[in-house]
Amino acid sequence: MLSSMYSGITGLNANTQRMAVIGDNIANVNTTGYKGSEISFEDMVSQSIGGYTGQEIGGGVMPGKLSYDWNQGTIQKTSNPYDMAITGTGFFQVNDVTDPINPKTYYSRDGSFSFDAAGNLTTSSGLQVQGFKVTSAAGVTPVTIDTTTTNINIDPTKYNTITEDNNGVYYGVDASGVKTALYQIAVASPKNQSDMAKMSGNLYTNTTGSMNTPGSPGSGGLGTVVTSSLEASNVDIATEFVNMIEAQRAFSACSKVITTSDEILQELVSMKR
Repeated sequence: MLSSMYSGITGLNANTQRMAVIGDNIANVNTTGYKGSEISFEDMVSQSIGGYTGQEIGGGVMPGKLSYDWNQGTIQKTSNPYDMAITGTGFFQVNDVTDPINPKTYYSRDGSFSFDAAGNLTTSSGLQVQGFKVTSAAGVTPVTIDTTTTNINIDPTKYNTITEDNNGVYYGVDASGVKTALYQIAVASPKNQSDMAKMSGNLYTNTTGSMNTPGSPGSGGLGTVVTSSLEASNVDIATEFVNMIEAQRAFSACSKVITTSDEILQELVSMKR
């Protein structure tokens, strides 16, 4: 009888974790570039002394793998000319230069970008966005690039205006009105999508360090970019509400297993008067 109570407890724990995942998804329904999460369940079977015989009674459930939904979020236009969204596969590559000797590289789908006073292209949290230096002469299209990634920095004392196009190329316009291609945004992709792990601040890190060489938007299967736009969260609020109801009902059912088992135990105890 105690085994049913323990099985019920595992169900409570598992569905509590599922509710945590659902709550996180709902909380991030308006988070730029957010990818929803989903947790799977696995059954628990204890091996007896004689080994597995095919007649085992399960011991409950345990949380399995947490996976991300990598489906595309809706692309929404913004009023910021430097905002950028990726359509398709890939991430923006950004640097945390808090420690300039050992900068850390992260990845993001959040293209809320702006130029700071020093001319660095940065994220909303101040991380520096990476790209490629343009090596072709002014006016040459399509541009050619140095394929080594570097932080995008456009000298504000030399260029009065900065523009960009839907190939992710940044142009500087000087006081004479001359327009020069300077950088192209870099798009990075992992060799295995499941190696990507979420971090705070709309960032991802690669748990194995196994990333493909960054490339230009639209090249080698990488996604294209859209300027003055951001990718919205891909959370479907209706689906999350359905999942929440399922988790709530499952939690209630597991608690009923525990209370029913307790009632049966009480009956057994009271048989001897």
